[in-house]
Amino acid sequence: MVTRLSMTLAVAGLLVALGGLLVAQNQPSLRAKVAPDPYTQEQPEALKKAGYESLGPFAFGTDHTSATVAELLGTEPLRWIETAHFRIGCALPALALKTDEAWRDDWIAGLRLELKRLAVRLPRVKPDVRELDPWLRAHLFAQRAEELYADVLANLGLQEFHFPVAADNPAEATKFRGLGPHLGMREKFTILLVQKGASHARYTRAYQGTEIAEPTRGHDFKFGAMYWGTSEETANGLFRHDYPLHSHFIFNLSHNLYTCYRSFSHEVPPWLVTGLAHWHSRRVTPRFPTFDRKDLKDKDQRSAFWEWDKRVEGLLRNGAFEPAEQLLSRTNAGSFGLEQHMQSWALVDFLMTSHKAKTMQFLHTLKDPFHARRQAPTATELSLRQTDALKTTLGWTAAELDAAWRLAVLGKGKK
Repeated sequence: MVTRLSMTLAVAGLLVALGGLLVAQNQPSLRAKVAPDPYTQEQPEALKKAGYESLGPFAFGTDHTSATVAELLGTEPLRWIETAHFRIGCALPALALKTDEAWRDDWIAGLRLELKRLAVRLPRVKPDVRELDPWLRAHLFAQRAEELYADVLANLGLQEFHFPVAADNPAEATKFRGLGPHLGMREKFTILLVQKGASHARYTRAYQGTEIAEPTRGHDFKFGAMYWGTSEETANGLFRHDYPLHSHFIFNLSHNLYTCYRSFSHEVPPWLVTGLAHWHSRRVTPRFPTFDRKDLKDKDQRSAFWEWDKRVEGLLRNGAFEPAEQLLSRTNAGSFGLEQHMQSWALVDFLMTSHKAKTMQFLHTLKDPFHARRQAPTATELSLRQTDALKTTLGWTAAELDAAWRLAVLGKGKK
């Protein structure tokens, strides 16, 4: 027989058990533990030799630091690196140097060269490793960022000291260099590489003004920096591979660097900045263009339609590309389909191959401040600026640019 007392005790025991379960469910997951960096051993001389200013904590954006981001994303094992021009949080896990992908040999060959360059600054790095440990991956992305920054500076024909420590006077439009030393930005470019899309969504919800799990670029106006972040879960897990992640990293960072040249107050024409971003990214590998779909129904992230250099001539002959005047008039890269991405890259490739200095002067002129930065330019003002700058720097109208590009591509095919 079950007594009232035994029933009471049984109910009490059940409530205790349920209470314990609820407490356990409400408790946050165990915080990720991050071991000290084995490559610098966090020693001042080693950090200096590596070109690092800090392994944290440091400011990361308006009202938040690397420490508060680590607190927010507690399960992400974030490793922090501050270089001359970047502040980076990297939670990428260890990665074995093995894959059955067709691009394995190209990836490994390029990676070994990167590791050799890294070993010059971090002597504890072994270029012949069989696995990239988490700290090594963070160091690689720091190196990739700074090497890209140096490439952009070289393209612009500028030295590091060109940019001001304090803001220039925007009223002197043609002399304006920017608001600070980082290509004209006050603060360093920020980068966040995490494992989970939910983590990136949590960060963007807290500090970027909108919740986005997917990769995103963002301007932190108050702080004075441009951000890019992503997770390994992007593109159905494609970013778990180093090669495509490296390619997309360079695309988006290039986009941010050129957009922020002479500081950020208005957009660069989408065709130009998108084309430049592809131009840099395809130097890593052409296999993973940021837009890689035949149409919006194509969900295959590994489409074979990536050999743009082999396809442009045929598409051009078959009338697949719109007149350059129409491409140049587009105000939003979100409206680009595959053809516009390919055409933007092909135009920029032509310009950077044959007219690099003039192309960079074109970009420079486009970034002259409008209205002493007191108000944003109108769409009409941006369009007129592009038309005038194209003529004064490259000597072409949009139609003449189109003709020169088409002649160069089709002439190359006849050789």
